[in-house]
This record gives sequence, structure tokens and C-alpha cells, in this order.
Amino acid sequence: MKGTFYLFLLMAFGVGVCAQNTSDAYSKGVEGIKLVDKGEFTQGIKLLKQARNLEPHDFDYSFEIGKAYLKSGDPKKAEKYLFPLQYHSKVLPGLFIELANCYREIEDGKKTPDPERKKELDALRYGIQKLPEAGILYLELANAKLEMEQPLEALAVFENGISKAPNFAENYFWAAKLMKAAGNDLWAWIYAEVFFNMSDDEEMKRTAALLISDASQVVFSTSWKPDPDKMDQELHYMLSENCKQNSSEFNALVATRICLLENWGNTSFPISSILTRTKEIRSKGLLEAYLATIHLESDKATFLSWVSGNAKTFEDYRKWRYWNPLIVTKSIQRISE
Repeated sequence: MKGTFYLFLLMAFGVGVCAQNTSDAYSKGVEGIKLVDKGEFTQGIKLLKQARNLEPHDFDYSFEIGKAYLKSGDPKKAEKYLFPLQYHSKVLPGLFIELANCYREIEDGKKTPDPERKKELDALRYGIQKLPEAGILYLELANAKLEMEQPLEALAVFENGISKAPNFAENYFWAAKLMKAAGNDLWAWIYAEVFFNMSDDEEMKRTAALLISDASQVVFSTSWKPDPDKMDQELHYMLSENCKQNSSEFNALVATRICLLENWGNTSFPISSILTRTKEIRSKGLLEAYLATIHLESDKATFLSWVSGNAKTFEDYRKWRYWNPLIVTKSIQRISE
């Protein structure tokens, strides 16, 4: 009985020590991060190391030490702390981004940097392998490909990210820009409009609105030349047979959208992500306000004129959109596997 009592005391003591260590580590870690953010790297890193020594298996303290060294201009020391964290059970996407930044800075400091940026890109690829649903890793890898003037490879990475992490918005935005640059107006429109409905970044949404307006008007026009893909061909036939418009005026664009919903609202093609969304918006009586925010982005005078006669509808749409961003749960794949 006495042995059991001593065992209980020992366990209680151990729990108390662990709790105290955790509390002390947290306090030191927070103070260390504050100092690093202020540029006081030596003292900040010292506190972060003390926190890590109290909680040696914690991911965050080693991660913050690596980030601090990188921020202080010492990517080699940063890599020393960041590299082992790739195998941590609680690894986060940001680790692979910081590690890639380490390799990039190390290469930049060499007389003859690797033009293929292999170690940097391999860090991001390994991150994707470990965390395939982390959309930001595809974004980072694709942006590196763009910097290396490899737009086709970048597009492939963006679209892989869209497939594997469909609810990460920015990959749609950049894929839309690349599709537009490549002359594919249909997919520039689809990707841009999905992004427009997901994101809260107003500046990027304005750019997306211009992409949507320009690309969709091309698709709706008689001059659009669709690709041989089945979706393109059927959409082209349906638009030319059922939704032909002789004007690019706003009212005509609204009519085309309504026609598209009524004739193709239940399609299973990838464009359904847009049609399902616009069908919901239309059911709430907000379709015209929604399209006005897109198609009149480049024509402020016309937009202000429209708003002056539709102020309540526009405000209703604005409030609804704020609380109801698009959530994409199903992969959108341009190229069928």
C-alpha cells in the first residue's frame, strides 16, 4: 500500500514538472518570437533554444529557431534546424517552404548557383508527397517554375494542386492567368470564376473579374473556337443553338447566363462548379448583382449607374457573398485521367 502511495506521488510530481516545463517553454518561446520579429536575433534565438530544451520533442520551437536563423541571414544554420523536422509527426506545410527558402538563399550565395534549383524544388516536392492536400505547396512550387520561365510545368503544378487541394483558392487564380495567356478562354473563365467565388482578396478578385468578363465573352461569342474536348464541343453547340446573342451589352450577358443555366444547369462536366454556384445565386434573386460585380468591373461609370437603381439588391448580394464563400470539395479536372 505504501509503495502504491509513493508511486502516486512520483507520478504526480512528474506531471507537475512536465506542466511547469510546458508553461516555461511557452513563455520563453513567445518572448523569443517577439524579439526575433523586432530584429533582436541573438537574444530571441537564445530564448527559443531554451524553450526547445524544455520541450525537445515539440515541433514549433525548432521550427521558430530555423526561421529566426533564416531571417537573420544565416540559411545554413537555419537548414540545420529545419531539415530534421521534415520527419516530425506534426510537420506543417510552412516547414517545406522555409526549407526551400534556405536552399534558395544558400544557392544564391554561391559563385555558380544551380540553374535547376534542385534542392529547393525537391524540398517542396517532398512536402507535397508528405502533405498532398496542402495547396500552398503547389503554389510555391509552381511560382518557382514561373520564375524559371517554365509556364507549362507551372500550369501542370497549379492544376495538380487544384485536383489534390480543391479548396485552396490561389491555384485557380494563377491557372486562370496561364490559361488566358495560352488562349484557352473557356478554362481561363472557369478557373477565374471559381477563384472569384472562393477568395476574400479584393485586389485579386478585381483581376479575376476582368479575366472572367473577357474570357466568358469570348466563349459566348460566335468567334469562339472550342477545343476538341467533349465539354467544349457540347457547350459551343448549345450556346450557338440555344443562347445566341447579338450583343455584348450587360443585359445580353445576363440573358446568356440564364440561358446557360436553363439548358446546361445539370451538366456533369467540370463547368458544373460554376453553374451550381450561379444557380444558387439566381435562386436568391441575386444573379444580376453577382454578374454586375464581374462584368462591370472595367466600366465603373456603367456599374455606378446600375447600382444607383439596384442598391438594395447589390447590398443583399454583398452581404450574402461575405457569409457564403464557395467551398470546393470535389476535384475540378481539366484533363480526364
